[in-house]
Amino acid sequence: MVNAVFAHHDGTRTQHGFASLFDSGKGLGVVWLDGRAMTPGAGPSDEGAGDMGLRAARFDRGWKQVSEGPIDLRVCECCPTASAVTYDGPIVAYRNRSADETRDIYVSRFTGEAWTVPAAVHNDGWKIAGCPVNGPALSAVDRNVAVAWFSAPQDEGHALVAFSQDSGRTFTSPIRVDDVGSLGRVDVEQMPDGSAVVGWVEFANTSAVFKVRRIERNGQRSAAVVVTDLGMRRNSGYPRLARGGQELIVAWTGTGERLRVETAVARLP
Repeated sequence: MVNAVFAHHDGTRTQHGFASLFDSGKGLGVVWLDGRAMTPGAGPSDEGAGDMGLRAARFDRGWKQVSEGPIDLRVCECCPTASAVTYDGPIVAYRNRSADETRDIYVSRFTGEAWTVPAAVHNDGWKIAGCPVNGPALSAVDRNVAVAWFSAPQDEGHALVAFSQDSGRTFTSPIRVDDVGSLGRVDVEQMPDGSAVVGWVEFANTSAVFKVRRIERNGQRSAAVVVTDLGMRRNSGYPRLARGGQELIVAWTGTGERLRVETAVARLP
C-alpha cells in the first residue's frame, strides 16, 4: 500500500476538489479546482470572494512529486474537471470563467515541459452568474479526441460534442447531442473508428431520461437509446460510460428508495 500524498501544499482551508487523474507517462498526474486564492465565506457552502483556480501536479512511479503549478487562475467554482491522454500527451478540459461571467469549456495540453495556454473548445458565449455544476467529459484514442459538454446560452440547455484529430489543438464545430433539451451530466467514449458514444440526461415531459447515442465526426447521429427513465429525479447524479473491448458499460444512480449504483452493458457493432 502507498501512503496518501498531497497534490497541493498551500495549507489554506479552502476547496481543493473535483480532481481528475491521468497517466503522465512516467507516473501519475492530477488536476483539480484549487481555492487558495479565495476568501472563505461565512457559511459552509459559501465560497466567499476571490477566484477559483485550476492546478496540476505530477508524481513519478515512486510517488515523489515532480511538479505542481497553475493551469488557469480563474475558472468556474464547482464544475467537475476531465482529463485524457492522447498520443501527444495529456489533455484536460474544464469550465472557464471570464471577467464578464462567460463560462465556456476550455482545454489545455501538457507538452512534456509545460501546460499550453488554455483555449476555448467553442465560444458558446454562455453567461451565468453562478456555477452550473456541470463539467465537460473527455475521451481520447491516439490523436483523436472527443469532448462533450453542457451549455445554455439562450436559457435552453443542450448537450454538445466536438472532435479533434490533432490531440486537442483544434476542434470541429459543436454537434448537438440531445433531441429535446438536456440537463447535461454528460460523458463520452471515443471509438477506434473516430466516432464517439455520448451519454446525457434529457429532460422532457416532466421526466429525466438517461440516453446514449453514437455520433460520427461528420455530424451523423445514430438513433438515441434510452438507458433508463429517471422519472422526476432531476438531481439524478452523473451517469458514466466506459468501453471495454467491444462492450460499452454504463453506470448511473438508481431511482429506488435507497441510493444505489446500477449498470448495464451493450455490445458494440
